[in-house]
Formats: sequence, C-alpha cells, structure tokens
Amino acid sequence: MSRRDWLWLALVPAIIYCKGLVHASDKRRLPTTAQRQTQTVTTSYDTINGRSCYRSIAGMNQFMKDLAANYPDLVTLETIGESYIKKNGNNNDGRSPGYDIYALNITAANSTRQSSEKGKLLITSGIHAREYTPTELLARFIEMLIDGYNNNNAQITSILQHTEIHAVIHYMAENFSSTYWRKNMNPSGCKNEDFYGVDINRNFDFLWGDESGASSNPCADEYHGTGPNSEKETQALVNYAMRVFPESQRRSDPEKQMDDALGDDIMGMYVDIHSTGEYIYYPWGHRDKTSPDDDAYQAIARKMSHYNGYDLWASGFDFVYPVSGDSSDYMYAVMGVSSMGLELGFNFYDNCDTFEKDILPSNLDVLLYAASIAGRPFSLAKGPDVLDVTVVKIDGELIVTAEISDGVMVNSLNAEADHLTGDQDIVKVVVYLDVHPDDFQEGDLSWEMSPLDGEFDSSEEVVEVSLSMRDLSAGRHVLHVQAIDFDGYLGPVKSVSIEVEKEETNSPSNYPTSAPLITALPTSTSQSPNPTISPTLTTAEPIGILTEAAPPSKPNTTLEPSSDPTTTSSPPNPSQSPSLTTPSPTLHPKTTSFPTTLSTATTTTPFTSIPSNTPTNVVSSSLSTNFPTAGQTLPINVSSQSTTTEVEDIRNENSSSAVVSGLRLMMMTACVLTSWMLYQLS
Repeated sequence: MSRRDWLWLALVPAIIYCKGLVHASDKRRLPTTAQRQTQTVTTSYDTINGRSCYRSIAGMNQFMKDLAANYPDLVTLETIGESYIKKNGNNNDGRSPGYDIYALNITAANSTRQSSEKGKLLITSGIHAREYTPTELLARFIEMLIDGYNNNNAQITSILQHTEIHAVIHYMAENFSSTYWRKNMNPSGCKNEDFYGVDINRNFDFLWGDESGASSNPCADEYHGTGPNSEKETQALVNYAMRVFPESQRRSDPEKQMDDALGDDIMGMYVDIHSTGEYIYYPWGHRDKTSPDDDAYQAIARKMSHYNGYDLWASGFDFVYPVSGDSSDYMYAVMGVSSMGLELGFNFYDNCDTFEKDILPSNLDVLLYAASIAGRPFSLAKGPDVLDVTVVKIDGELIVTAEISDGVMVNSLNAEADHLTGDQDIVKVVVYLDVHPDDFQEGDLSWEMSPLDGEFDSSEEVVEVSLSMRDLSAGRHVLHVQAIDFDGYLGPVKSVSIEVEKEETNSPSNYPTSAPLITALPTSTSQSPNPTISPTLTTAEPIGILTEAAPPSKPNTTLEPSSDPTTTSSPPNPSQSPSLTTPSPTLHPKTTSFPTTLSTATTTTPFTSIPSNTPTNVVSSSLSTNFPTAGQTLPINVSSQSTTTEVEDIRNENSSSAVVSGLRLMMMTACVLTSWMLYQLS
C-alpha cells in the first residue's frame, strides 16, 4: 500500500471516534435516581430458568410475603383473588398449579394522613403470563421505595407519607416459565390445548366484545371471553380497584359519557406494565381518537418519556392497533382515574444485561414520577417541574437554589412539536421547611424564592433563597420546593434533606425565631467580568401556602433588552423593605441550557457568582440507589440512598450540559481537521 493508504488506515479509529462523539451527544441522559449498574445475583428467591434476574411466580410470592412480614409499618399484603386453575382445579396437564393473586399496599403508616386523604397509585403487571420483564420491574420499584424510605430518602419518604402505592405484581397468576403462553387457563370453547384461554386484557366491562380490538375466536390470542368481566382474574382487579379509588369518581354510564372530561381535580392513577415495543400508551385504546382529557394525558406521557425515551402509542402519534375491553380504557372510563400503560423493551423477557442496564433504571424513574403526581395527576402534570434543588453552605448560610421548568420535561418527546402546557411563565416558587405543602398550617414556615435574573418572566427559571444556619436546630431538616405557572397550575413537589451540624448553629430552638431569618440574594445585575456575591440586606418574610388560583395578571414587561447595562427589579414580596443595593454580579441569561433529567447536576448559573476563595460545600438532591436484584432480600445495604449527600466542593463540578456538548463538538472538529490535514500532507 502507498504511504497515503497507510495514513488513511491509521485515521479510521479517529473517524469512528468522531462518529461516536456525535451519537453520544444525541443520546438521552438517564436520571441519576436510577443509576445504571449491573447487579450481583443471589439465589434467595427462585428465578426463571435461563433468566436469573427474573423471579419466578413462586419466588415473587415468597418475596411479597417476606416484605409484609419484615416491614409491617410500610407494607401490607392481601389476597384479592385466585387464578382460573387455583379456583377450578388442574386441567392443564400439570403445566401450572395455579396461584393466589396478591396485592401490596406500600405507604407510611406513621403519616398524619388517613388513607382517605392520600393519593392512590395502582400498578399492575403480569397480565400476560409470558411477559416477565414487567413483573420484575414492579418488584424492583417496590424494593426501591422500601429501601429509600428506610434510608431517609426525602423524596421517597414524602411520597409514601402522602400516597398509597398499590401493586399487583402477578395479575395473571399462572406459571409458564418455559412457554410463550399469553392467556389464562380457561378452556372456554377452544379444542386446541395449545391455544385455549381468555385474554384478560380484552375481558373488561368497557366496550367489551368490540371486535375491532378483540376476538370472538376462543383460540385466538386476543379472545375476549364469554362476557364482560367473566374471568376470576378480571373480577379480582375490578373489585380491588373499586376499593382503592374514590367511589365519587366512577361513571354511571361510561359508554355514554366517553366524551365528558374528568377534569383537573381527579385523584388517583393506574399504570399497567407490559412488554414489548418501548411505548407509553393512554386512552383511548379502542379507537384512534383522543380522549376529552388529552391535554393532561399528553403532559403525563411526555414527561414519562423524558425518562425512558419511549414513543407514544396514542391518537395523533403512533397508534399501533386498537385494543377493546382492556384495563387501561376501563380504569379511565369507568373508575374515573388517570390511566397509563408501558410497553417495555423489545422482547417478552429481555436478557438480564439489557434489563439491568437499560430497562430498569429509566423506568424506575417513570414509576417514581407517577407516584409523585398520583394525588392530582391531571393537574400536577400540567404544572412546572422542579428539575433540581441544590443547597450550598457559605459562611453560616444555606443557599438554596432550584431549577424550575414548565417545558423541559414535557417538550423532550422525540421529534415532536412542543406541548401547549409547556410554555407558561413561572410566577412563583416556594420552599417549605419541614412541612409538605399539602400539610401546611398556620405557624409553619415557607419562603418565596427569588429569580436570579430579578424577574419571573420565562418558563425556565433559576431561583434562590438564603437560610441562616444559626437559626436552624442541629440535625436533619427537609426542604420541599413547589412552583406555580402563569395558568395557575402547581407542579409536583421536590423534597430534599439537609444535615445541620451542631457547631454550625448558635440557637437551641427548633425553628428560626428572630429576624433576619432569610436573606434574599441580589436580584439586580451588572456587567461584571469577575462576578462576586454581594448579598442585599433585604429580609424575606415567611409566607403562607402556595395554592392554585386563577391566572395572575401578566407582568408588564418588555421583551427587548434595556440599553442600560444595569437592571433592577422590585422585591418579589411587596411587604419587603427595600434592599440596599450594592454592586452585584452579572448572571447567566435564562437561555442557559437546563439539565434534561430530574436529578441531574445543576447548571453553572447559581454558582458562577461564588468567589473562588470562599469555602463552599454543596448538598445535592440527586439520589443514587444500589437496586436490589431478583434474588436479594431487604434490608439492602445502600450507603448512598439518602438524599443527604456527602459534602462536595462545587468548584470542581462541571454541571453544564452545554459545556459537555461544546467539548464534544470541539473534539469532533479537531478529529476532522486532523484527518484533512494529514491527507493533504500525504
């Protein structure tokens, strides 16, 4: 070969490397709540042959019994029905002995809220016997909740104190570990022993028998059964759902009321997990037509997709095929609750490496998001999201910084136009000390957070407030952050914990007792190439609870930049004393690139104004979890489970996704230029 040919051969790895950089920059980042990690499988519970990461139905049943026995203040176990074989005896040549159908209820028993006051999330999996991935995902989610609660994770603890999470792991309780069996074991007119049975997910009493999405052939995979709710498995779930969800929300004549919206005020959410296809679906499933609550459904589905990157199986997107008499349409049309579905992976049971590293982490965050909005799903999904909360310790102060967005999560859907609920301005952000917003009472403490650029005038905001550590008692405290947008929609609550050491406090009181309790950071900006913090002397007064209301008056602002390089704004609270302005830093504009995940590191915006010689510690809200494996039993030793993380020096953190993308682009450009130069020289 010529010298030029040898040079080009040497450049092939560089070209591949450049291509890898481009693809890496396009990949969706997974949330840090569910770290991608391969688990070490143990054999405490029976697993499926050839798939050691998936527990068998016998192993799963023992797992559920152990949870209820070991965590009685957190988990209750109930038998809600029996499979066809368990009820009617063995007529299937010994292929399945039949099992009881169990339901778990995971919630904090020590909560001040009664069951009737808690949000309700019902998750089902295993409705089709051959789908192993959904059941293991749901089991791992339950383990994550229990482990997070026992390790004082603020977000999980807050959810379990305000929500009941009901789980039916093996809804179709038959065991066919070596077959592709889909239906239950009811012969029901089919003479072929390899194809009989009823598809439970075509048997529900809403548009049952509609053959555009089901079959009347007893041997067909989608056979709908002899009548609506004819199967014991269907009856078990329907009866349980009636006890879980509010009776007041049920429809009296569902088919005639299909075009009536449920509205924003409903409580309760249902999620059914299947495989395969990597889809998120929601009503309507029986026809290619949107439901009357489509705006809310799109908001929920799009935000779920923000975590797992799945496409939407819905009218207006990829409506794959109609499904009649399924649980998803039934829960929405009859029970009157929000109803979602997941199709995991691309196989009925993906290999363990794919499950552990890809399917598991991203979809654990999907389920956690569902739990965070279950109290008012149609309303909270339309509100702004708290992408991240970071607490920095500086000279006896806790600088609480939050990133808020009305559009980052809802508008991250692959190649789709932005959604109408994602472009409202943020109008207020409130942080609550040691009390959840839904539990706020007179005398509890909360403060408005101030936008770093001085004004709430965008759907993306970075806000801050400063707390004096001398006024906090030593020990653990929980901060709850919630935002509201211009349309009056509250978003989900983000909870983080902080640890205040004894030597950092000078007051024995449990709560701040004297002013100034909170010192607001500066809201004005100036053109300073080397910014430094110059705190104002403004005292932020505690405020009341943040509530949904009619849209506030639109602020009279101009979109054109002022010719004056220094801009000032009024304090966000009219009752505040005017601040004594001092030279203040130039802050990044609100076009700063936000992280695309709930728990990702913050942008550089809140921290560029910290002097390099200031001793700085940060407490991040990110949750890193060592998830239990198919065979492990709780308690699981998780050293990093709590949201109170180890103290870090933020000056060593590069948290801007824009910087990472810029470096990739620079490296790619360097590769291409190097290749071209070498070619010319050769």
